[in-house]
Amino acid sequence: MRPDEDGGDGDVRDLQDRLEAEKAAAEHWQRVARQRSEQYATLIERPVVRALLAGERHLRPILARTADAGRRVRAAAERLALGAGAVRRIGRRHSPDRVVGPTPEWDGSQARRVALVVVGDANPAWVETLPSRIGVTRVAAPSAAGDALARAVTTPHADLVGVVAATSEPLEPSWLDRLATSVAGPVVAAVPVLVHPRRPWGRATPHDGLVRAAGVGLRLAADGTPHAVALDAGQRARLEGDVVEIDASSAAALLVDRAAYEAAGGLVAADDLDAAVVELCARLRQRGGRLVLVPGAVVVDHRPVRARRDLWSVVDPTGPGWSSAIERSGPMLRRAADRRSPPPGRWAITVAAPTAKAAARWGDWHLAQALASSLRRRGQEVRLQTADQADHLAGRSCDVHLVLRGLHPVRRTAGQRHVLWIISHPETVTDDELASADLVLAASPRFAGYVGDRTNTPVDVLLQATDHRRFRPRPPDPAHQHDLTIVAKSRDILRPIVADAIAAGLRPHIYGGGWRGLVDPALVVAEHVDNERLPTIYSSAGVVLNDHWGTMRAWGFVSNRLFDALACGAPVISDPVDGIQDLFGGAVLEYRSPAQLRDLVDEVLADPSRARERAERGRAIVLAGHTVDHRADELLSSLAPWAGAW
Repeated sequence: MRPDEDGGDGDVRDLQDRLEAEKAAAEHWQRVARQRSEQYATLIERPVVRALLAGERHLRPILARTADAGRRVRAAAERLALGAGAVRRIGRRHSPDRVVGPTPEWDGSQARRVALVVVGDANPAWVETLPSRIGVTRVAAPSAAGDALARAVTTPHADLVGVVAATSEPLEPSWLDRLATSVAGPVVAAVPVLVHPRRPWGRATPHDGLVRAAGVGLRLAADGTPHAVALDAGQRARLEGDVVEIDASSAAALLVDRAAYEAAGGLVAADDLDAAVVELCARLRQRGGRLVLVPGAVVVDHRPVRARRDLWSVVDPTGPGWSSAIERSGPMLRRAADRRSPPPGRWAITVAAPTAKAAARWGDWHLAQALASSLRRRGQEVRLQTADQADHLAGRSCDVHLVLRGLHPVRRTAGQRHVLWIISHPETVTDDELASADLVLAASPRFAGYVGDRTNTPVDVLLQATDHRRFRPRPPDPAHQHDLTIVAKSRDILRPIVADAIAAGLRPHIYGGGWRGLVDPALVVAEHVDNERLPTIYSSAGVVLNDHWGTMRAWGFVSNRLFDALACGAPVISDPVDGIQDLFGGAVLEYRSPAQLRDLVDEVLADPSRARERAERGRAIVLAGHTVDHRADELLSSLAPWAGAW
């Protein structure tokens, strides 16, 4: 290297110094290696060490054979575990009431034309032996199967279309015709019995030759999530007997009536072909079609069993393939898995509380709890969930997703009825969110009119309400008897009604958090109060004060606190909101200045009998039309046009 090639003599000297340092380090480690080699040579000359080394040489073959045996034992144990899992967990037999009839006899005279798509990288030999009336298309990627079938159904004169995995191996040539013979009338699809292959002794498992799936059953997990299970798994295959109805098929082999396949919308493009086929089968059944298992048709399924769960779970219930299927068709899959006839409507209600741990401190959560109870009394099933649970598959499988809108939107799922109930933060609702809903409900007539001009989605009014089973007059508690009571969080600002009360020389007793540094600490009775205690607090108050956040007041959203306090028979004074006087028949007093607030408080406290009489009038109005039972009835009425499609 010349000096001018790298910036000058200094760079060359620096490089030479690094090379010398590396050379010195190499020489050091060479000396260390020689010293250790000399020490080792001295060590092995000792009699004791020589004896140990000789013993190790004799033991080495024995240890190798032992290790090999251990590996075989572990492998056998794993196979036994898989086999035990099959027998113990998935012996789900077909019930007698699902028998369709005897297996049709195949005599070779009922030949039908089939357009078959074989999916996978392999080139199975049995495909080459198929007769010419069975057209075959090969695709490597599972996601390409849907497009291939879409082209296959255009094949002239094809009566049936089918999908078969390249890893499937029929046991006899007439299997496809046996399936085809069974597809007639209400039966729109047929599947063979799938069995595990028989492997060489060294790789054999206890489930070799036994049933892998005699069709697929859709079942519900404890939380209501549908999942697909292998029927009769681990049992001996029935090679004759009755044709039985099943819920679905795996992607190993399925034959479908061409017209029914097209009417059901075909197979979606998906990386998990098993999930897509199960979804297709559910759509076939939704349209009134029946799927059957034909015992006389047997196919060996060579797909590997990677885990014990694969023995009974046709599709990984936690995998992305099943999640995508739920996103597309969750309610339909759940209803197909429900053995009740007809299944009840199932609701997911999502509230803005961020987590279940924090939910008890959110008023929306308690409103949703009460509404859920009312819906259940009307024969509905309800899953109540917080914002962090909104994407759980159990919720996405429900027929209706009711979102109690908070600060942030909740995305919709295809196949669900998505209902948006705007009870707060109206300023954050976007046009896209309105458009994505099937129904928009607003807890304000004014805001309902406003958003109705912004969207083509149906918009209606649904006011907030009270849980009348909880909020009712209670005996006063001396610990909560105050002239002025307000239940509210500060959200780190001095709420207007508290500021006005203090400005008027009043001392409101506050239940709620975030008031430190804003008011006299003596005014804060408790930073949190359980919802169960609120009826006693309201019933013990001389006057309950209420106010609204700016956007809520501007758009005419009436606070839920008004419904609850009146249901307890408590006198209430509130800031002015359009509609309060008509809604409660004058039972709620409104103020517009600190001085007027002081006058109204003095008036109520001076004549408690008259104040309670006015409050009772408000209570009667609430009970007559503003309980969670009323809201449940209104919701069911609003969704009635869609109920038949659930």
